[in-house]
Amino acid sequence: MISAITGNLSQVQEDRVILEVNGFSYEVLVSPITLGALLPERDQEVSLKTIFYIQGARGVGNMTPVLVGFATDAEKGFFEHFITVGGIGPRAALKALTMPVGRIARAIEEGDSSVLTTLPGIGKQKAAKIIAELKGKVGRFAVAVDEDVDFESRIVISEEDDVVEEAIEVLLQLGYRRQESEDMVRHAIRKQDKITTAEAIIQEIFKSSAKSGAGPK
Repeated sequence: MISAITGNLSQVQEDRVILEVNGFSYEVLVSPITLGALLPERDQEVSLKTIFYIQGARGVGNMTPVLVGFATDAEKGFFEHFITVGGIGPRAALKALTMPVGRIARAIEEGDSSVLTTLPGIGKQKAAKIIAELKGKVGRFAVAVDEDVDFESRIVISEEDDVVEEAIEVLLQLGYRRQESEDMVRHAIRKQDKITTAEAIIQEIFKSSAKSGAGPK
C-alpha cells in the first residue's frame, strides 16, 4: 500500500498531478483544494499523503490502479469517511472537495445541507444522504471560522510560541489559509487568555462558533 509519495512536481493538470520519483512518473489524482495548494510548487519537491485503490475491482470496467493524493492528513482522513457514503466514489468525492474539509465537516455536523449543495455533484438528495450517514462521525474535522473576529484589535502572536503555532498547524491541516488560521487563534486567545494548550485553543474556536451559530465563511 502506498501511503505517501515525495517527488518533483513536473505537471499540474485539471484534476491530477505528475510526480517524478527516481526516474518514474506517478500520476496522482487530487482534489481542487489540493490542486490549488500545489500550483505554486511547480518544478519543486512536494510530498502528498496518498490512498491507493484499484478502479473496477468490483467487476465494473477494467481494473486500473489509481493513486489519490492529499496535501494534509486531515483531507485524507475526511476523504476516507466521505467515500463511505453510498453513491459517492473516490472520483466524485475528489471533485466535490472545493472548500476546506473543516467547513464541509462542520456543515455535516450541523446538518446544513445548503453548504453541501454548493459542492460540485452534490444535490439536495445526496446532501441529505451525506448528513444522515456521516453526522457524528466527522466532528474532529469540524472547526469553523468565527464570523465576529475583530480584525481591528488583533493580538500580536509570537511565531516562537509553540502552543499557538501548534494550533495554527492543526487549522492549516484542516484546509484553512495561514492568515485565516492565525485570526481564529488570536480570537480564541483574546476570549480565554488562560489557554495553555493547542487542544484548548481548538476547542475554544469550535465552542465559540457553536454558541454564535456562525457558519463558515
